[in-house]
Amino acid sequence: MLKKTLILGLGLGGLVACSTSRPIDNQASDAVITSTIETKLAADTDTDSYEIDVDTLNGVVRLRGIVETEMERKEAERLAKDTNGVSRVDNQLKLGDLTAEENATDAWLVSKVKSQLVADPQVNSFNIDVDALDGNVTLSGVVTGQRARQEAERIAKATEGVKQVRNEIRVR
Repeated sequence: MLKKTLILGLGLGGLVACSTSRPIDNQASDAVITSTIETKLAADTDTDSYEIDVDTLNGVVRLRGIVETEMERKEAERLAKDTNGVSRVDNQLKLGDLTAEENATDAWLVSKVKSQLVADPQVNSFNIDVDALDGNVTLSGVVTGQRARQEAERIAKATEGVKQVRNEIRVR
């Protein structure tokens, strides 16, 4: 139960914390898509929605996390594709199983990186989504300058426990 609570909290936090400098109607549309997919995954008995992170940017949905079977991976992708407003699905779900301890460690890494981003005046942390899987951190979102993108990456790399950083932040 702890694992599911931590992952669910992170998923909901990512939805709220990923506002950007894009027009509000685009942000709202992406947030509705993400929320709709997360609801579909939670209602679907063939998927473990707590292991799947959903991010949407300009109608492109990215699925990340760990699922136990290829069928679960395909079902999550199908649910996302069958959602109004989705132009494409980038399915990065991996097969495997994380222990509750590994999930808690990743949740802790996300919290540490996010809190450090909030504390840095050069980075608008609300524009950046942070995900972690097995100690590997992925940064995504949209920022207004290259300096903010670089600073976010520097902060994540300097965070104790982070093994690797994948910076997918786009500069507007």
